[in-house]
Amino acid sequence: MKILLYALLGAALPATAQQTSGVIEYEMTARVEPGQMKIVRFGPGGAPLPADAPMPELPDIITTKQTLFFSGSKAKIETEGMTTNFMVTSPGGAQGQTVSAGGGTPSVAVGAPGVMKRPALRPPVSNTMYIDLAEKKYLTVTEEKKDSAVVGVWYTEEPYKQPGEFKTSGKTKTIAGYKCRRATVKVGDESFVVWYTEEIPVLFSPVNGVLPDKGVVLSIESSKRSYVAKKVTLQPVADTSVSLPANAQKVTPAELKEKRRQIIEKFHNEQLKRLQEAEAP
Repeated sequence: MKILLYALLGAALPATAQQTSGVIEYEMTARVEPGQMKIVRFGPGGAPLPADAPMPELPDIITTKQTLFFSGSKAKIETEGMTTNFMVTSPGGAQGQTVSAGGGTPSVAVGAPGVMKRPALRPPVSNTMYIDLAEKKYLTVTEEKKDSAVVGVWYTEEPYKQPGEFKTSGKTKTIAGYKCRRATVKVGDESFVVWYTEEIPVLFSPVNGVLPDKGVVLSIESSKRSYVAKKVTLQPVADTSVSLPANAQKVTPAELKEKRRQIIEKFHNEQLKRLQEAEAP
């Protein structure tokens, strides 16, 4: 009996030790090019400025938080809205306040003094990334909301990109309590310095195409962006919280992009109309 009991305990130990669910919190920093930002500019009285008006000075670095939730073969990424609260000044002395455009794309409204005194606005659209770890594909979900109620859910699929060649070295360091190995990877024209650990039983990288054969990337950096794990917690994660919404409609990437554009354009038009009506004499 004792021999049988020891054998059963021995078989159970690896499953207990290898927690296959948990949460990883990353700090994400991205270099923002002007073309990536939605700019909305207003002159005195709320009138839109002409397209050829001089551009205000905008920040080129945005820092936010990205969280990975994983359980078994499923995972979900949540990214805080990349909205940076800053004031900008146009050549005429007009000032403005940032307004979130949703989906991680900042939108800047530049207006006359006193025009943009409202708090930052959020359009009725949100984006969430799910991951099928077994099938190695990303599932991008977009939700449209009206009066806090979800009125539409769509998703599209994207397979993992062919991973770049990892050139490892003997260097190691500890990140968020885990021993990591250093490697360099080049994908297209972007070169990355990567630190990854094999001590967490899941295969993941914050950047598609920069994936080790085994383990989790806890730090990755290029000249354009960086992700650094600040906290790792191995704990139970509900399967429902990392599963694709049951009412999500599958569409093509082009259709999803157009759907987002329509929602955001409608939102900005409505906000512009309200602003002009509020400033009308």
